[in-house]
Amino acid sequence: MKKIAYVGIDYHQAFLAVVVLPEGMAFPYQKVQLDNDPKKIKKHMDKLSEQYDIKTCYEASSCGYAFHRQMLEWGYPCQVVAPAKIPTKPGDHVKTDFKDAENLAYQFRNGSLTFVHVPTSDQEAVRTLVRCRHAFKEDSKKVKVRIFALLKTLGFHYPRSKWTKSHLAWLDSLTLPALSQQVLIEHRTNLEYLDIRIGAMDKAIGELAGSAPYAEAVKALVSLRGISTLSAMTLISEIVDFRRFPTAKALMAYLGLTPSEYSSSAVKKYGGITKAGNGTCRRMLVECVQHYRKSPVPTAAFRKKCEGQPAERVQRSIKCMQRLNKRYWALALRKPQNVALTAIAREFAGFIWSFMQPKEMLAQTA
Repeated sequence: MKKIAYVGIDYHQAFLAVVVLPEGMAFPYQKVQLDNDPKKIKKHMDKLSEQYDIKTCYEASSCGYAFHRQMLEWGYPCQVVAPAKIPTKPGDHVKTDFKDAENLAYQFRNGSLTFVHVPTSDQEAVRTLVRCRHAFKEDSKKVKVRIFALLKTLGFHYPRSKWTKSHLAWLDSLTLPALSQQVLIEHRTNLEYLDIRIGAMDKAIGELAGSAPYAEAVKALVSLRGISTLSAMTLISEIVDFRRFPTAKALMAYLGLTPSEYSSSAVKKYGGITKAGNGTCRRMLVECVQHYRKSPVPTAAFRKKCEGQPAERVQRSIKCMQRLNKRYWALALRKPQNVALTAIAREFAGFIWSFMQPKEMLAQTA
């Protein structure tokens, strides 16, 4: 029977630093630098597998999961490591590619690494589409800020609500100096283009939300007040599989909504939220819970969202509405508004976790 060899890889676009650490050996068996060429990598892994049963890992990075999928296709187990959770030595100030790879190999063998959940190619494509939509929305906001800044420098100010029909008509009526008028036209043309693309992506996301494997999960999430089709698809595409969180607290921690803590001996200190994990979902949840400041009365829009939903689900959604509203105002009387909203977002994550637990739903979102 072959010995197990733990392979730590420091992955770069141009090359790979590979360190092989067999089970039971105190020092690495091999350190080698390989060109990032699939043929060369496979040849090296095939040769190594003749002697050892290899298990590989590398850090998650902007290079994505293509290497992970390639290794699995070749038949070699490969894990993607969460960089922020790699154990480090505070006094170690030397960093090299081989040292990083060696550290991965040792920590992999010791069982000290935390691995990320790797989505399938289809799941990653949906996530990319949803992220692109959010990015375009941010670009749209930036263009609007530029338009405000331009008009402010020229002494123009619209006193009422912005980006309404009357506001757009007011923008059309403005007469600016020639070059400034051209700048305004360019900004507005860019804004119109972004709005068209956002509309097209909303349509595509809506079609995905109504198809398998997302339909039932989206239907469950939109029954909660404050969650639309877009926010539901954002949660599903970012988190992918809610089953990997054994408790609601685990999901809250993943979203970075739990308070930081420093306790030693008799001293206990609690700070702000950790802001670890997925920032996109965290920011979106804080926006969603703005709705829970309003009176917990089912509106016409809420009743429409709940049409065709199981009675038990609707009751839990109403319970969520009542609890979070009561909790928000209890906190808002003695805490800053942003602190209260963040606390509500943490509890809201717990309700979302519970809504995504039925087995029949999880089978469709896997």
